[in-house]
Amino acid sequence: MALGLAVVVSAGLAMPLRADPPLTIGVLDYQGARHSLSHWDATLQGLRQALPQYDFRLRALDIHALAEALAAGELDFVITNPGHYAELEYDYHISRIATAEGDAPVASTLVTAQDLEALGDLAGKRLAVVAPEAFGGFQVIWGEMAAREPGLRGRVELAVTGYPMRRAADALLSGQADAAVLRACMLEELQAADPDRYGGLHAFALKPGPVEGCAVSSPVYPGWPFAKARQTPADLAKQVAVALLSQRGETLWTVPLDYQPVHDLLRRLQIGPYARTGPVSLSDFAEDYRDWLIGLFAALAFWAIYSVRIETLVRRRTRALKEANAQLTREIAERQRAEEADRTHQRELEHVARLSIMGEMASSIAHELNQPLSAISNYAQGCLLRLKNGMFSEDDMQRAAVEISQQADRAAMVIRRIRAFVRKRESLMRPVDVAELLEECAALYEAVTNRAGVTVDLAPDDDLPPVMADRIQLQQVVLNLVQNAVDAMGDVAPEARQMTIRAARQLGAEGQPGLCISVRDRGHGMDAPALSHFAEPFRTTKPEGIGLGLALSHSIVEAHGGWMRAETPADGIGLRVSLWLPEGGLT
Repeated sequence: MALGLAVVVSAGLAMPLRADPPLTIGVLDYQGARHSLSHWDATLQGLRQALPQYDFRLRALDIHALAEALAAGELDFVITNPGHYAELEYDYHISRIATAEGDAPVASTLVTAQDLEALGDLAGKRLAVVAPEAFGGFQVIWGEMAAREPGLRGRVELAVTGYPMRRAADALLSGQADAAVLRACMLEELQAADPDRYGGLHAFALKPGPVEGCAVSSPVYPGWPFAKARQTPADLAKQVAVALLSQRGETLWTVPLDYQPVHDLLRRLQIGPYARTGPVSLSDFAEDYRDWLIGLFAALAFWAIYSVRIETLVRRRTRALKEANAQLTREIAERQRAEEADRTHQRELEHVARLSIMGEMASSIAHELNQPLSAISNYAQGCLLRLKNGMFSEDDMQRAAVEISQQADRAAMVIRRIRAFVRKRESLMRPVDVAELLEECAALYEAVTNRAGVTVDLAPDDDLPPVMADRIQLQQVVLNLVQNAVDAMGDVAPEARQMTIRAARQLGAEGQPGLCISVRDRGHGMDAPALSHFAEPFRTTKPEGIGLGLALSHSIVEAHGGWMRAETPADGIGLRVSLWLPEGGLT
């Protein structure tokens, strides 16, 4: 029995001792827990082999969870990026015992699928980052912005994707961002693992050759540190440090490097342990703005020396400004005269265009006037004949007078409409009922269309809102479109001469409510080259035209805040010209 007990005791002494509880190593998870545990597994196995009396375990955590676990005393050691280490060193008094070497360098790469090239091209763009507090995932590039493009940070919108970091690259592919920040060499890893998905991405704003085989857009910082927690015993930390420095294989460790460049970056950005959370002391202010204060004192000294010279320059500049102001006043007056001349010229052109339209319609209008005049003549001759034959009664006289008066009113109405249309006048913007305006236009072009054998289908929608417009100018545009449509159907079979005029509500390009008036003919239409030059001055398809009617109509519509364009209808017959005006009226 004694012999058996001795065997058990000797066997127990030969077995490796395990610490209880196990020693937990928290590692920063930036590309998924599986990747992080796999990446640092060689380090874990090396520690277990070198120190078999301890039970080492890895725990992958993101930035916030790592800090929380450290605050709760759940971690004995930490492996994280340099920027996060600087914060944990300040907040939780961890201390580095080794630095990773031979691993991916601590730097950042700007990646895009667009044609961005320089750092300044990020202005006005969306930048995908895993988190604003991520060192290689944002803060390193932020430092580049502050150093090379001051003020650029305020013009860049951040799209926070969270961990793992490949989500930032996926945000580019889904169109959620214009550029992304990845750690150095990650772009090459993603493209090697999945070239079909990530092959279209490329790096930009590169620095020449800081890392072999990887595109990098920032300086290179010290590698990831292996740090002990505050409560971890110093002798245990020393054993772990010796074991790390003795490791050979995939992941190598060296003596802890100087992380002062990391602190300098955080201090320059005023983040992490250097974030200002309260009143700034005078010594801190002097330290932060020492160079500025020196420059200020130097400037004050120079100001005292050159004050007399500055006063002289001010007086000289004052005289120059007075002369420039006088010159500017003259130029403004000249410009106002030129603008008034342009407005007068525009009114003259519009007047000429209206006269041209009336000239084209003249024969038809004369025919329309001849009808009431002929009726008046016939009634007058009939009255004279009846009086001569003694067959005229008082009722006959009254009926004839009424008919003559009605026909005279009809002729006078035609004359009034023509005079109102061709009269030279200033632009007068008022709410216009489009349906009523189209009816007035119909009275002017009715004789033209009847004589040309054109059937007009006028069908404005009901309850159309008013538009703010110059009534006569808008009539000019509609009559010009109608006359062009009539001319376009001159060589078309009589039974096919049909014109359609519509007016309906339609939203503008930016969703603004408005009205669309369209005039569609069934003539010979326009080919693609002619459509591309639609409404250009001095371009016309009419043998005797001068090409000003449509150009003036186009300028009138644009002056009303609308647009005018031509298109071939879906059936390929004729041409449809549409003009859009924003809604308006009395408020």
